[in-house]
Amino acid sequence: MKKTTPFKAPADFEKDLTDFANRYRITLAEHSKRISEYFEMTCYNLIVRYYDKKGYSMIAQNLKGGKYKFKCSPKGHLQNFSYFKATKVDMNGKEKSFYVFHNATVQSAYDDKVFTTPDIVVAKEEKTAETTDYYATKYSLTYIPKDKMITFCEAKHLSPFPELMISFVGTVNELMPDCLDGSVLHLPSDHIAPSMMMSGTFGKSTTRIKESLESRYYVNYFDNLFEDVSVRSFLSMSQMSNIATLGKKSSKLSNDHQDIPDELVEMLNNT
Repeated sequence: MKKTTPFKAPADFEKDLTDFANRYRITLAEHSKRISEYFEMTCYNLIVRYYDKKGYSMIAQNLKGGKYKFKCSPKGHLQNFSYFKATKVDMNGKEKSFYVFHNATVQSAYDDKVFTTPDIVVAKEEKTAETTDYYATKYSLTYIPKDKMITFCEAKHLSPFPELMISFVGTVNELMPDCLDGSVLHLPSDHIAPSMMMSGTFGKSTTRIKESLESRYYVNYFDNLFEDVSVRSFLSMSQMSNIATLGKKSSKLSNDHQDIPDELVEMLNNT
């Protein structure tokens, strides 16, 4: 029977982090002891492994004192923390790279002076922009410009509830409105669609919300990510084929690019 309010001991999270560190041959810097932050780090690790499963070479960057330093708060400059670089050589022999950040501030798609900080951000470049016009003081804010962001995920140590799930659509609208627009051409993509990752388990009403939102938009809602079986399922090839990407909706509910001519796909990919 699924648990509706799962708990996990800090020691179990520490084992998960140790396994993750061993997999990518890194040493972790001292990290938080808060369960919510452990869960957030676990979700970050899952996204890194998602791209690993997609065939990308995942290399830790910006180690501090030879150790990987998670960014467990919206505060702080990105250059003071570690992140992952993903690299793959495409069919034309061209190397493609992008970066997976933890708690990176990103710019609104609509207003250059509006920012928010998703828990996980995938960006085209590792170089960030900076402004001193954000805080009341002259403390600077480092952020990822809107044209450099690829996708994002939120990790919430909560059971799914309607307001949480629906408010996520507002964040998607602010950062990636094309994911809500069915008239926009969505090309095939390896990149995971904007995703809400939760520790609790869907009930009857929240399952209906998940199915409705995932059928309409390019988004994912994941539950029960405290459970090892859910994590293994998330990383299985069969499950990954049903996850929404920037090119298709989840659970094969649509096949949006099936009628796009190959010539048009190639042309748009090169623009």
